[in-house]
Amino acid sequence: MNDFRLYESIPEKKFPIILHDYVDEEYDFPAHWHENIEIHYLFEGEGRLRCQGEEIALCAGDCAIVNGNELHQGDAGKCSYACIIFPVSFLGEERVLFKSLVRSAEIDRIFTRMYDAFRKKEAGYELVIKSETYALLAHLVRHDVKKRLSERRYESRFEALEKINETAQYLEEHFTEEITTEQLAKMAHLSEGYFCSLFKEVTGKSAKEYINDLKLRRGEELLTSTDMTVTEIAFCCGFSDANYFTRMFKKEKGISPREFRKERE
Repeated sequence: MNDFRLYESIPEKKFPIILHDYVDEEYDFPAHWHENIEIHYLFEGEGRLRCQGEEIALCAGDCAIVNGNELHQGDAGKCSYACIIFPVSFLGEERVLFKSLVRSAEIDRIFTRMYDAFRKKEAGYELVIKSETYALLAHLVRHDVKKRLSERRYESRFEALEKINETAQYLEEHFTEEITTEQLAKMAHLSEGYFCSLFKEVTGKSAKEYINDLKLRRGEELLTSTDMTVTEIAFCCGFSDANYFTRMFKKEKGISPREFRKERE
């Protein structure tokens, strides 16, 4: 089962589309998941979305898509953006996974029309929103599908995401500890071999790579927010060897931790 501490319950309403309008606010929200599709569009500024282990840099004009049951989190950046959430049933018989990041002039026009209606709230505005939502989905289905799945494969993917999301969230909270894939597989009630294969399929990384990414991201935060030495940061992030932390950091960022800190002073 997925981690229900992170589950966001989307209430059923007569009007099944939820819209949020954020103006000049931090693109920052905690990790959570739900069955619904969630789409963000940046009108201005920059943001960073973490979705199923992938980190996506966003700027004005970008459209970020979270497929159903994907663990996602907003991570820093100040911007003005739209957020639309709706049930996967809007796709009808389509069993598709969308690309995480798309950009097109037509999507710009759709969101401009949709949010103009949402902000003015004139008579019939909900019909406009529903119409534009279907127009958006039609455009994405035609141009921005990452993968098409059979109904059976689509359902099994949702089940797999529930299992992997639970272990991924556990890693978010315990990445500084010594954790084996055997332990993670037991948590997911899967064989170790199948767990490793499934984890990489869902997150795009092996469990070890995912853990190292979490450690390096924490290291980056500490380098910019504290006066701790590189050695202290390495140990704080769960690395037993400061030299290994430096090598991994340079491999990922292209510069050493000390150079990274100096650039941001």
